[in-house]
Amino acid sequence: MLVGGGGVGVEVYSRWFLAVFFVVVAVFYTVTILAKKRGAGGSSPVTFGPRGSRHWLIHTTFRVFRVLILIVCVVRLPFPQLDTYLIPLTPLWQPAIVLTGNALMLISFAGLISLHGVMGSHWRSGIPAGETHPLITTGAYARSRNPMFLLIQTAQFGFFLSLPSVFTLICLVVGVAAIHAQERLEERHLEAAHGVEYLRYKERVPRWLFRRSDGPSHS
Repeated sequence: MLVGGGGVGVEVYSRWFLAVFFVVVAVFYTVTILAKKRGAGGSSPVTFGPRGSRHWLIHTTFRVFRVLILIVCVVRLPFPQLDTYLIPLTPLWQPAIVLTGNALMLISFAGLISLHGVMGSHWRSGIPAGETHPLITTGAYARSRNPMFLLIQTAQFGFFLSLPSVFTLICLVVGVAAIHAQERLEERHLEAAHGVEYLRYKERVPRWLFRRSDGPSHS
């Protein structure tokens, strides 16, 4: 699949990298969720929202794609012919592009682990009903209102580069759309929960990395 010097070796390496990477991510979040659930007396830090709601749809979509990606990357090890069904984007199958994707995924995951440490017991996935946590505005959150979402999107782009195909392109588009939709829901929640404090924070810090018009808060 890969072209250029050392292409075959890079392809084999990346195939193993993706399988191990997503298994490690799955284990990390499973352990994190179970630990926080135990520390909260059985209350899960993951909230899907009411069944059929926009919040529920976003979380369900993200979870389905996450499980699908894990299965595909693991199955590719014993069945490399599966790549044909992913519809490879041949011009992008270059060793430098694939290795760049691997690096972006590693860097993003390292950043996410760091942010989990910063958030500690306040980390939640989704919008928990009736819960309000302190507003974190220091460190990475002084540069971006959504550093965790930013890193996840970077990892998604890295995945596309690591396995250039129509399948990973669809995963990237759906993943980014889901994150942006979730970000808008969470921003409305934070405005309601923290009021003026959050509005002032919103004025100081860009949504992602660069200052631009964020549009009305109800968008």
